Amino acid sequence: MNKLEQIREYMNRNDIDGVLLISPENVRWLSGFSGDSAQILVTQNHQYFITDCRYIEQAEREMGDTFRYIKAAHAERLRRIDKLLDKHGTKCLGIEKEVVTISLMQKYQESWFMKYAYIDEELKRLRSIKTPEELARMREGAKITQAAFEHILDYVKEGVSEFDLLAELQYFLNKQGTVPSFPPIIASGENAALPHATVSHRKLQAGDLLTMDFGCIYQGICTDFTRTIGISGVEEELEMIYNIVKSANLAGLEAVRAGIGANEVDQVVRSVIQEAGYGAYFEHGTGHGVGVEIHEAPAITAYSTDVLKENMVITIEPGIYLPGKGGVRIEDMIAVTEEGYENFYTAAKDLIIK
Repeated sequence: MNKLEQIREYMNRNDIDGVLLISPENVRWLSGFSGDSAQILVTQNHQYFITDCRYIEQAEREMGDTFRYIKAAHAERLRRIDKLLDKHGTKCLGIEKEVVTISLMQKYQESWFMKYAYIDEELKRLRSIKTPEELARMREGAKITQAAFEHILDYVKEGVSEFDLLAELQYFLNKQGTVPSFPPIIASGENAALPHATVSHRKLQAGDLLTMDFGCIYQGICTDFTRTIGISGVEEELEMIYNIVKSANLAGLEAVRAGIGANEVDQVVRSVIQEAGYGAYFEHGTGHGVGVEIHEAPAITAYSTDVLKENMVITIEPGIYLPGKGGVRIEDMIAVTEEGYENFYTAAKDLIIK
């Protein structure tokens, strides 16, 4: 089934007459629209794409004749949607509870006298299983991401600042026709002990570990990638934690297969670090899903109830962070297969010293 068919199958199972999508991420997932101001109404037999004059031509170019287009200024969209709901006799409308604000919900209730069904969990489930087209785009995006890493290695040396590397990284990604999928993390020395450090003017020094965590958006879908490298040699403990994280990453990859619990994968990864005596220095989850957003279902954490399924795309990204000294994270983005996984990256994991 295609995505619209999946939405309608869910509607039929739950006695929902219509589904209204308003978040840019869900609109993009269903339609491929790359703009940021649109709504989609799906009924049993029709699908409407509502946007304003700024985006109507763009939508038609990107989406062809899949949808019926309605041009409406933002202030009049509720009125236009109201007419469509009435036309189709809508008694139960599926909405995004996690996106609809209190004030918007009040407007819905004032305008539309009907039942509401919350469809967020179903959308997360549908989005977590990638289509063959989405997987193909992720492979291409991953090629660009790895090429960016290999490119930036030529600029890594003592005296170069984190901002210098950020500028070169973003320039390279833009030259490939992409943009970063999130603000890149480029953290050196003591900054690398911060899992989500903010890029600074700090200059690379001998003995530093340098963690670079970034990705790109390729044709509407994200990638994610992390490697840590050393600058002019590193002390024994930092090299040791690097090898522990590498072992944890490899163990996590080998644990992945369709049918395994996400929490089981997290435990495999976490146990490697705990048994090495550094469990207190790995506090974040092992990974997450990736798609039209950089963080999606499933969650690869100790408390996750998600079960991995074929064609989910997830990250495996253990880390150890020693306050005041530095840190290591190694991250791969992989597709879950029936028997294991497909790694989108081939970048080496032995410690690189620049």
